[in-house]
Amino acid sequence: MANKKTPKRKQTRSFILTLGLVLLVGYFVITIIGLQLSIKERQGVLEQKQSAYEQQLEQNDRLQAIVDSEDKSDYMEQIAREKLGFIMPGEKVFYDVTPGV
Repeated sequence: MANKKTPKRKQTRSFILTLGLVLLVGYFVITIIGLQLSIKERQGVLEQKQSAYEQQLEQNDRLQAIVDSEDKSDYMEQIAREKLGFIMPGEKVFYDVTPGV
């Protein structure tokens, strides 16, 4: 009778061990897939931030060139026109009042 219980017990252990290994491998596969998705998402964010950083560097270079230049009247005129809405004497301003599409 001892011989009959041993193969069944061994078969149960083998099944449990196999099931455990399959579950462990499944867990690792799911974890790796989740990490890959997270990495791709963060790479996208990194690319956006790098693009914004480069644009800011270009803007800083333009502004630094204006600050370093001797003639600041062009810059002051540009700011007066764009931000304050000023016009030069004798200029005519036309406004487009057609409805937008």
